[in-house]
Amino acid sequence: MEIVPVTAENACDFGRVICDSWGQTYRGLIPDEILDNRNAERWAERARLSPEGKYLAYVGDKAVGAVGMLKSARNFCTYADSCEIVALYVLKGYHRRGVGMALMEKALEGNEGRDTTLFVLKGNDNAISFYRHMGFEFTGRTLDEGGMTELEMMRKGKRHL
Repeated sequence: MEIVPVTAENACDFGRVICDSWGQTYRGLIPDEILDNRNAERWAERARLSPEGKYLAYVGDKAVGAVGMLKSARNFCTYADSCEIVALYVLKGYHRRGVGMALMEKALEGNEGRDTTLFVLKGNDNAISFYRHMGFEFTGRTLDEGGMTELEMMRKGKRHL
């Protein structure tokens, strides 16, 4: 497995991994019309325009996972001074093979002393278990939008341990 930064040349893989993962993971958890209207090219264009903090995991020449991290959490996060994982997706056939952990570690590289926030879809038990294993805990905050409920989780930076 190789973890590489997102570039203009591989941004299409970023978009494809996100859209494919959504379809594989969220069917039955969120309305089908949301899943059916996902657009890989739109995600790829976002990655091309703003590749900072985005990485892809490749097994051979196949992109199997993607992560996106913001150095500053969005304004609706409970902990404004934290960094934020805004996307972490692994294709279903590559779950439990270390891909998610490698992507998380790469995204957080250089930010180990900072708190980290993320949101996870309610009912996505595999992801919740993974995030707990990685040291994240629920904050109690929820976001409800468009038929989806997301639960905020936060991991204290090493300076707090």
